[in-house]
Amino acid sequence: MITAATRHDDDIAVWADGAWATLDDVRAGEFDWMSDDYEIISHLDTDRLIALGVYDADPG
Repeated sequence: MITAATRHDDDIAVWADGAWATLDDVRAGEFDWMSDDYEIISHLDTDRLIALGVYDADPG
């Protein structure tokens, strides 16, 4: 089970409207105007991040 203590700053918070940010930015208060109802996805789960359009597998 992943707990808050095992989360990484590079993990991604994704809101229902498709907005996203790194967990570090959320923790720093840069998204305090957004809802606190978001899903946290591991920065290592590239398949999921690609499917959500958050990660570009071909940045070139």
